This record gives sequence, C-alpha cells and structure tokens, in this order.
Amino acid sequence: MVKNVQKVMFKFVAVFALLVITLWGCNDEMNKTGYDLLLPGDLVSARKVSVDKASIKAYTVTDTQVKTNNPQLSLLGTFNDPIFGKTTTDFAYQFRLADFHDLTNATADSLILTLIYKDTYGATGTPQSLKIYELNTDLDPLATYYQDINLKSLSNNEVLAEKMYVPKFKLDSLTSKYGSTKLNPKDTVLQEIRFRLNASMVQKLMAFKAPAVIPGQDNNVNDVFLKYFKGLYIEAGDMNQGGSIMKIFPSYTDPKLFVHNTEMKLYYHSNDTTRDSIIYHVSSNSARVSRFIHNYSSTNFATNLDKMDQQDSLIYLQTTGGLSDKIYIPSLNNWKDSANCAINKAELIFPVDKSKIDTLIYPVPQKIILSLINSTGGIFSDESKRILIFPSDLALSETYYGGTYNKTAGTYSFNLAKHLQEIIKGKGEFKNYGFYLSTDDKNAIFRRVVLKGSSSIRFEITYSKIK
Repeated sequence: MVKNVQKVMFKFVAVFALLVITLWGCNDEMNKTGYDLLLPGDLVSARKVSVDKASIKAYTVTDTQVKTNNPQLSLLGTFNDPIFGKTTTDFAYQFRLADFHDLTNATADSLILTLIYKDTYGATGTPQSLKIYELNTDLDPLATYYQDINLKSLSNNEVLAEKMYVPKFKLDSLTSKYGSTKLNPKDTVLQEIRFRLNASMVQKLMAFKAPAVIPGQDNNVNDVFLKYFKGLYIEAGDMNQGGSIMKIFPSYTDPKLFVHNTEMKLYYHSNDTTRDSIIYHVSSNSARVSRFIHNYSSTNFATNLDKMDQQDSLIYLQTTGGLSDKIYIPSLNNWKDSANCAINKAELIFPVDKSKIDTLIYPVPQKIILSLINSTGGIFSDESKRILIFPSDLALSETYYGGTYNKTAGTYSFNLAKHLQEIIKGKGEFKNYGFYLSTDDKNAIFRRVVLKGSSSIRFEITYSKIK
C-alpha cells in the first residue's frame, strides 16, 4: 500500500515538474528537460499542433461605448484616415480659480485660452477649424459620460473664439519661449494653441464676486465659481480630407522641470502702472469629458462591419470606441474529450498586415486586449460596471499573457494554456463562446491597426498526453 502511494506521489511530482518546466521554457523544438523523471509508459506523446485555420472565424465589429469622463489626455481634431474613414474628437473642460483677485476697480486687457499638446496623429499640414463655446450645463466630475455625448447641446450658441489652426510636429529647439538659448538649448516638442476669447466672456469673468465669508460654513470660492462659470467646449469642425488628431495635456511637466498647463489667463490692470493676471486652470478635480465620432461609410470594410455571415480577409482595431473584433474557434470544443492532455502552451497569434501600416505616420497600438465572450454573446461579466471577462492566464502575469506588439515579428500574441486546460476540464464559466479583441487606452490615445484575417490567424498548441 505504501509503495503504491509513493508511486502515485512520485508520478504526480514528476508530471508537475515537467509541466512547469515546459510551460515556462517551451519553444518550437520542445524542451525535453524532465522527461526522464516520468515512469516508463506515463508519457504517451508530446507534440505541437496548430488549430485548423479553416475553423477560425474573425469579424470586425463596432466597439462598445467608451467612457470618456476625466481622461488623462484629451483628443482634438478631425482626421480623414485613408483606411479607417473619418474620426472627429473634441472635449469640454471645467476651469477652476488658481486664486481669487478682487476686480472691482480693475480694467480688463485680454482673456487668453492656451491648450498644450505634444503629439499628433495624421497629416499635420491640414488646417483644423476650432471653435470655443461656453457650457450652460454643469459637468459632474463623478458622473459617467460616453463617447457619443452631444457637447454642443450643453453649450451656448455664441462662439467665444475661433481659428483655423495647422497642427505642428515640433518647435525649434532654440525657441526662447522656455528660456532656450544657444548656450543652453532646451529641446521641446510641446505646442500651444492660443485663443483670444471675446468681450462677453471677459465681462462675465470680470463680474464674478467671491461669496461672503460665513463663519462655520464651507466657503470654497471654487464651488461658487463653478456654478457661475461651468466651463468651455472646444469643438473640432468637419473636414473631408486630411486632418489630424492632437493629444491635449491638461498639465504637463517636461524633463527639465518646466510645468505647462492648459489654462485661461485674464490679463488686467488696476491703474496705469499696475498690471496683473488671474489664472483659471484645469485641475485634477476638474471635470473633463471627451466626444468621439466615427464615420466608416467610405471604407472598404463598411459592407462587412458588424456582420457575422461574411468574413473579410482583414480585421480592424481602433481606439476611441472605434473598432474591435470577435474571434470564434469552435474546434476548441473538440479538446473537451482530451481529459488526459496537459496543455503546456497555447498561443493565439494575430499577424499585422504590414502593407497597411506606416508606423512613422500611423503608430499602431502598443498593446491590445483579448477577453472572453459570455454565454449570451456579450463581453461583460457585469454590464452596469462594464467589466470584461479575462482568461485566467492573465492572473499569472501580464507579461506571460501577452498582447504587446512584437515589432520584429509584426504580431500580437496571447498565451492561453490555462484557459484551454479549463475548457478541457469543462468548467462552466470557461466554456468556448469565443474571444473579444480590443485596444488598450481607448479614451486618451488615438491608435489603429489592420490585422490579417482568419486565414492568417494561428493558434499553436503544445501538449503532453499522459496516462
């Protein structure tokens, strides 16, 4: 009896050691280390196979609505993508008082709105039509807003400022704007878009009075100010060719410790010699809401978009609530009868169509996300909280799980060994309903990529058959 127990324990430890070694060290030749630990006859076969490509189905679908409240960065501009059609991005901000000045006897000189941006995506030489409106509806920093919010409907009709602006790639490294000289050059790729707001906005801010101080009550001037001035909507106009999308920073600290802020500044003087200014800034407590609009009517994939009865040779991914993909591999269900299979590695590989990308002009997403489709065809475990369902392999580590772009191979790949093992075991919550492929950083960065379709997607499985 003891010998039988010892034999069983030895087999368990040996097999476990083999699986761990293979899982972390397996390559195309298959690491043979540890095979000699198995008792004769325990290992029937160890091989690497590829899922039949004919059984893989891939479709491009419009992404789910993206939350756009309080993003780290805001996107601004209209971009006519040669592959992905037209995208328009703009936003609204709350502004807070950095400090309060009594303007009773002051005279206004000017009111300047400055937007700070660093990166652009698309054709920088095309002028953008930009307009500024005052919000007439409160923005709630704690509320949830989505990409299709109609910011224009939350604003007054009066245009406070407008300009045709040509986005730039970078400034002269010897510009004096940040104290740069030939002796002390300070490179920067930060840009500024400056608007002079009209007289009605100037008069409104000049007329603001701080509330009287009431002992024992909260006397936060900004609470009163936000009711008085609800913020600004910065609108990107329509255009039918070219264009680009700028990445706006509410605040930015460069490596040389210069702090740059998106802000309004009211310049005024109290007499002929005394001049001063008030800063209205976008703080971490300010509500920030983005709007994203996509038009795919002119694209080659428009006829197949959101259709599951016809596949395309390519599939498409895009941030800003644009495009995602659904992947189905019904043949994985065949592994349910493989109860004695130990999955050492299961790699799902998505090749990029390099003929459709130019990483200098159109950088691809650095990372994409693979999640699970549920039994009803949805992608969330909790619809109200919009929580994606991830394969259990992600819990091992993000590095092991994958999803990062491999520039050399031109692929994105995911390791799904644990997930496939759970399909074999028949765990109800891990049934094979398919995968949902989407982008990371959906509401703060603009990226897109073209992937090869089902005939090029690979699912490579390394497994051991054990008695």
